[in-house]
Amino acid sequence: MFFPAFGQKKEKDKALAGKVFTVEFTQVGGKKASDPVADEISFKSEKLNSKFMTTENQFLPTPYTATVDSSDSYMTITFEASGKNQADEEIRWEGTASGEDIEGTVQIIKKGRVKKEYSFTGTLKAKKKK
Repeated sequence: MFFPAFGQKKEKDKALAGKVFTVEFTQVGGKKASDPVADEISFKSEKLNSKFMTTENQFLPTPYTATVDSSDSYMTITFEASGKNQADEEIRWEGTASGEDIEGTVQIIKKGRVKKEYSFTGTLKAKKKK
């Protein structure tokens, strides 16, 4: 049964919106260790985007949700995102950003099984001075 939720408006993310992080993806598992891949993760127009995931796995920018925890001395933002590509693979992002640091995991799932998994760490990209 479906009950519409009235008055509950999805809040726009202000904590990560417009930010770009320089990260390194490292594949988890597998038979041999892979070299880290340098990339950028951006949070724009309420979507999370990774150049590496777009070119390597054909995933388009994915809508994300962010939760802010400001109980610590500095704000911690937890985020999640999931989407599909044309090969019917699913991508699942989970991560946290605190201060200028970001870390998390990405899973690529096909038919309910994890096909690839990556961990990533990085820092906020400095804005170019005009």
